[in-house]
Amino acid sequence: MKHQQALYLQEMGITRWQVRKPDLFPLSLNVCTIDLSHYKLLLVASTADFAHPLMVSILNAFNLKLSEVYCCSTDQFENLQGQLPELIWSTLGEINQPHGHKLLTSSTLVQLAADANAKKALWKQFCAFNQ
Repeated sequence: MKHQQALYLQEMGITRWQVRKPDLFPLSLNVCTIDLSHYKLLLVASTADFAHPLMVSILNAFNLKLSEVYCCSTDQFENLQGQLPELIWSTLGEINQPHGHKLLTSSTLVQLAADANAKKALWKQFCAFNQ
């Protein structure tokens, strides 16, 4: 179930079911709940983007540490459960924006490193949320 759908059902007072015998559902073993409460930024990006040298510079500009960032793929983002951080940044294109969250979108970090206008656009998005 997507995060957005789970929140919608929760607001309606509908509780989600839990698997009592997970061994009977091998595909559901890959789904794990992650405590995102201590993260300030949810990064929807590739592992190459997260490891790119420009990432540290951008996080420093955002006044964030690597330990305050949770990185995941688009598929993992769609299956996240629980409360998400307020700030979400996607380098993998458009994603479904959860209500009440600030969404930044940009191109990949390889493209950001080569294009000053793309970096400026990302910075403008970030500054617009922090006014």
